[in-house]
Amino acid sequence: MTVLGTCLAVAAVVVVASTSGVASGSAGHATATGYYRLVQYPGTGFAGFYSQIAHAHRTIDMEMYELEDRVAERELVAAAARGVRVRVLLDRDFSGAEANGNAAGYLAARGVEVRWAPSGYIFHIKATSFDATTSDISTANLVSKYYRTTRDAEIVDSDPAQVAAIEHTFSNDWVAGASGSPASQTVQAPGLIWSPNTGSGTAEAALVGQIRSARQSVDFESEELADPAIYQALAADARGGVSCRVVMTRSSEWDSAFRAITDAGCHVHLFPDSSTGLYIHEKLILDDDGTARESLLIGSQNASVTSLTRNRELGILLRRGHGGASAIATASATFNSDFDRAAPWSSPSPTPGSPPTPTTPTPTTPTACYPLSSSGNCYEPGEYCSDADHGMSGVAGDGGAIVCEDNDGWRWEPQQ
Repeated sequence: MTVLGTCLAVAAVVVVASTSGVASGSAGHATATGYYRLVQYPGTGFAGFYSQIAHAHRTIDMEMYELEDRVAERELVAAAARGVRVRVLLDRDFSGAEANGNAAGYLAARGVEVRWAPSGYIFHIKATSFDATTSDISTANLVSKYYRTTRDAEIVDSDPAQVAAIEHTFSNDWVAGASGSPASQTVQAPGLIWSPNTGSGTAEAALVGQIRSARQSVDFESEELADPAIYQALAADARGGVSCRVVMTRSSEWDSAFRAITDAGCHVHLFPDSSTGLYIHEKLILDDDGTARESLLIGSQNASVTSLTRNRELGILLRRGHGGASAIATASATFNSDFDRAAPWSSPSPTPGSPPTPTTPTPTTPTACYPLSSSGNCYEPGEYCSDADHGMSGVAGDGGAIVCEDNDGWRWEPQQ
């Protein structure tokens, strides 16, 4: 059994009604009616996921960005104790070793096989396979303190070709993790959207293609909106007469994107970034071409260049006519509820006496500033920081030391 030597040594959801495919192919098959089930968080809770662990008979293979859930950890240990082969692959880059250190040590000491993910990029995927027959493709990290207030979702997938591809990719990454080498190529199956490699194109191209396939409406939900290719595709839809709606959590980091898409005719509604409000972590786009051929893409990819081209990520594309009807209906109803509850975004008013904010801000990138935001700007204290930066230290645009800390939401704070 291979384990970690020491303790330290996780919606985009896209619902699209189009007949065009994406880089990784169309989802499912004509016989896939019973293959997919959508689980919507926070309403459903994680009891179903714990039950999947408890009822596994032969194998559990988990690849996870963050694991800080003692119930899930105890269930994994219990599964190993009853003879299930349990393998857990955890992110290590940047803050991963710190965030996952306790879980890694706890599991490894109790019979669970644990490895750090392959080096070279953020292992942001959130996927777990059971008995090589079912794979959960999720937007949610396994961090229990966020469960009650975070909008997330997952697809419970039993399509044989897709599950086999996920398991094969896991096995490749498992071997690469043991050697400390970069991950190998992902294994393709129709409907799976991999980052950083989709086989015949990028995940960025796949998501842009889905957005641009809308003919009547497009709905978008994500934690981040930094990739110009994504928000320009939304703007192009709106200018072409497509009804465009966006739901996110408020952050000034995305204001330039919000301005671009609202100027084009999109409607942006935001939840406040607070410790008690609903936090949008799900990644979603809903399209409708008016012919009942909607599709749903859900997974770990954020709308950022890093997420779509560099991180290990996984999403899945479902179509109404190929087993996705129930999942699409549920995702659509949840989106409508979120949109109605959130407040419309308005462009920040300029400070009296200050010049107007340019439509495309000039990035501020002094040599000493790091890390940069996904849009290429320096961070300042108090600004939102993304999943990939949790626990990371850096230098702000003003030259001061900063650290990404959980302070009623993950923010860049002055480093003491």
